[in-house]
Amino acid sequence: MRKECLFRLTRHITFLEDELKDHEKFKLLSWEDYNHDRSKRRDVERWVENIVNSCIDIAKTILTSEGLPIADTYKEIVASLSLVPEFDKETMEKVSEWVRLRNIIVHEYLDIRWSFIKKFVLETKTLYEDFLYRAKKYIEIKMKG
Repeated sequence: MRKECLFRLTRHITFLEDELKDHEKFKLLSWEDYNHDRSKRRDVERWVENIVNSCIDIAKTILTSEGLPIADTYKEIVASLSLVPEFDKETMEKVSEWVRLRNIIVHEYLDIRWSFIKKFVLETKTLYEDFLYRAKKYIEIKMKG
């Protein structure tokens, strides 16, 4: 793995790790807070967007490093990370399903956004921790070999 790819990947992994630390902060967010407090709404939407974007960036960096093609959509990019041995297909399909939340945050009404965001907060902690573990494992393997 080239040094620049390793540096970029490490930076993205560190960013994702830091973002995941805020998970507990958003678990208690209510519909009322989300609906009436613009600051809290912006915070949680940006947090979700950061997590999803980090996964996309990590996927692109690893696929490029492996000499694999970059798919046309972000969802396909994340899903195609399953071509790399450290990332299993089932996990990557689940992670890739959340990529569409980026578009929902931008284009949908508050109540629709809220339902997806609440589900994201409640259901993805373990999924993204697993993704982070696999990305770190990938770096560890590449540094040894």
